[in-house]
Amino acid sequence: MYVRQLVGRLAGTIVQMPFSAATSNIAAGTCATVTDDEITAAGLQLEPVPSDAAPDGLPAGFRVEPTEGGGFDLLDAGGVRLNDEPFPNLPAARSFAAEHIVAQTTVAVIDLSQVPGQEPQVLLLDAYRFEPVEGGGFNLFDPGGVLLNPEPFEDEEAVLLARRQHYAAARGMTPEELEAEEAGPGLQPTGVDVPQDWESLHHAKRRALAKHISGEDPENTEAADRTIRAYLAARQV
Repeated sequence: MYVRQLVGRLAGTIVQMPFSAATSNIAAGTCATVTDDEITAAGLQLEPVPSDAAPDGLPAGFRVEPTEGGGFDLLDAGGVRLNDEPFPNLPAARSFAAEHIVAQTTVAVIDLSQVPGQEPQVLLLDAYRFEPVEGGGFNLFDPGGVLLNPEPFEDEEAVLLARRQHYAAARGMTPEELEAEEAGPGLQPTGVDVPQDWESLHHAKRRALAKHISGEDPENTEAADRTIRAYLAARQV
């Protein structure tokens, strides 16, 4: 499913995501829907409805049933009704299903401060893991080992973006707030993922990386390296 990314370095860009991930991100406010005209104008090819979308447009695992008095009930994969009152129309049911997905993915963060004898749990971005899938793509797992995606992400950039979005939501933060926290004093909030071997990159790539971090062109390669090191140090605080 094509959506417009609203945060991160791809903000404003039309990207492709699995249907369930796209509806979850739309509900979280990190992505927006796009029209067929916008997709073709971006030079992308229109595709059929993804296989994990139901005929009525619901995320995979959900279904609706009409009620006797009018409206619709929304049921999960186990047949449990999720609504107290019937939804007046299908768009309302779809919206609730997307919000339900977000709620279910964020409850993995448990407040252990309420458990006697336990220290509060500290959620770390590095506690998420992603693994390559046979045939291509990646699966993303939360700190508890729960698979977060119904279909593999196409590439490493997509899975890293999804990891950040879930991590921010799990901490009750917006992606912008997370980026500001990571950047630290004196650096622009960019949310740039710096590769471990960044020091071996060509000097032009290191300067481009520093520009992504600070928002300004570095004077030289040494200044670029200082910006990158300061950014990494701020993320470890």
